Amino acid sequence: MILFIFEGAKYEPPLYEGIKSLFFPRSKDQVLCSFCNSIYKFYKSLKDDFDGFADVVDVLKIEKQKTDPTNDIFKYKSSDFESIYLFFDYDFYKGNIDTKNAQIQELLEYFNEETENGKLFISYPMIESIQYTKELPDANFHTYTVSREDSKGETFKKNAREFCHYSGYAYLKDLANWEHMIQQNVWKAYMLTSDTLSWPEDKDNVEQIPVFEAQVSKHVTPSNEVAILNAFPMFLYYYFPQNRFKTDISAQSDQ
Repeated sequence: MILFIFEGAKYEPPLYEGIKSLFFPRSKDQVLCSFCNSIYKFYKSLKDDFDGFADVVDVLKIEKQKTDPTNDIFKYKSSDFESIYLFFDYDFYKGNIDTKNAQIQELLEYFNEETENGKLFISYPMIESIQYTKELPDANFHTYTVSREDSKGETFKKNAREFCHYSGYAYLKDLANWEHMIQQNVWKAYMLTSDTLSWPEDKDNVEQIPVFEAQVSKHVTPSNEVAILNAFPMFLYYYFPQNRFKTDISAQSDQ
């Protein structure tokens, strides 16, 4: 059994269901649950009254008891899940950025393996970054950043919709488009960690912690911005064999 934990309930579950139909069409052992609050609230819920982190399934049950007491999560305990994947937004628009970064660093270090505590994937600045692309393949994707001021929820969502080459979400039902998005995000993540725009030599080169640390050192701290990246393409790259989606950046530029 695999547990997928999402920050939101409106956008992430339908988006993942589309991914599932393309990449995991026969899978029947997946449970989806939305926390329905920010990663920083998630951190606080995990930490409250505990020296370390509380059990993540127990925390979900506490939250769902308030808002959705019939949620499927009540049927399970942590030991029922062989793997846990978590998807949250960086969401750095307001608040003390040093505190936020310290909390995300701690979460990434704790949720760093899906068969243990779980594996956390971060979208920069939020899940709607999946729309921030021109016609696929977009050879300029590696250049896109967003300022802290413009990363505010409704502002970024509006800008992403207007920036996107596609109207609506039908393009997300296309396998080739997802392959392009995986390639774009992986190239960009590797550029962040290595200053090289190419396919990484190893998955460790674009793990979530080095990507986050590169975001902070190269964008957040010096320029009050982040490089736009999405969690779902990075998850698919992580999940499948290293070179399943490999292609050269020049091939994308020529299309």
